[in-house]
Amino acid sequence: MREYLIPEEGFRVLFFIGKGGVGKTTSAAATSIALAKKGYKTLIVSIDPAHNLGDVFMVKLNDKPKKIIENLYAMELDMEKLIKAYLKHLKENLKHMYRYLTVINLEKYFEILSFSPGIEEYATLEAIREILIEGEKWDVIVFDTPPTGLTLRVLALPKISLIWADKLIEVRRKILERRKAIEKIQGERKFIIEGQEYKLPSDEERDAVMKELKKYKDEIEFVHKIITNPEKTTVVAVMNPEMLPLYETERAYESLNKFKIPFKLIVLNKILELDEVPPKLKVKIEAQKKVLELIKSKFKRIDIVKIPMLEEEPRGLGWLEKIGGIIVGD
Repeated sequence: MREYLIPEEGFRVLFFIGKGGVGKTTSAAATSIALAKKGYKTLIVSIDPAHNLGDVFMVKLNDKPKKIIENLYAMELDMEKLIKAYLKHLKENLKHMYRYLTVINLEKYFEILSFSPGIEEYATLEAIREILIEGEKWDVIVFDTPPTGLTLRVLALPKISLIWADKLIEVRRKILERRKAIEKIQGERKFIIEGQEYKLPSDEERDAVMKELKKYKDEIEFVHKIITNPEKTTVVAVMNPEMLPLYETERAYESLNKFKIPFKLIVLNKILELDEVPPKLKVKIEAQKKVLELIKSKFKRIDIVKIPMLEEEPRGLGWLEKIGGIIVGD
């Protein structure tokens, strides 16, 4: 049994990544069933906008955990709903922090922000964070992710956001220092808004902006510590024995290494295994052999699991349990 797929202390997090159509959702679902069957309380979450998880389990899912079998719960997150919730959270925080700046049209600002590049990644990261906060409810949390590019941007965000948070805290600290210097000469700055008096803070302890920045940094640091901890997190790449998925998996491996996110397993899916090769499939089989050799040479330290091409589409618990047994390593 592959120990890095099961919890040691607390809970284990598995991110299944890969190109669309390689069998990522099926592999994630199969692994979650195998772990549940072994007695681990497992949650599988689809954060892929093109939800297929419910189709694989042959049940209708939503954003609340639904029991599939004993110890296994599944949910699909609505990306549009996530973005709205994320923007609402930002809006409330900004209104609280900058109430004295009544000249800003926040409504118009958030209309534009909802279409801004990166908002989907930040909303997805926030959803992951909220699930990880309640991680102790589970033994294993399995994430069925969007196509590789978006997933890598989401997984890179904590590290990038921590750099930004540190810089913004530094800038805010300098602003507060200058305010304090001005106060010594001119006294405290006060504003009257809607009949209520507001004081412009110059201390970190009273400054709402600084409080929010530090809170945000703590939230991001919480996610970052989990996804970079090899005792907690494992990324599983799913690919077919073809050159394009190989190139994408190689890029993912390099990117994850850069951000120190553990990558320990490749699920090599849909391998053709034939006793007699028809003439029309000879080229395909030779190409597959070449890819298999390249995978062995390029990923020497990564565990590789081979899943054969099945005679029928693997839907339903029976098929999924068989595949999950292979991945988990029974």
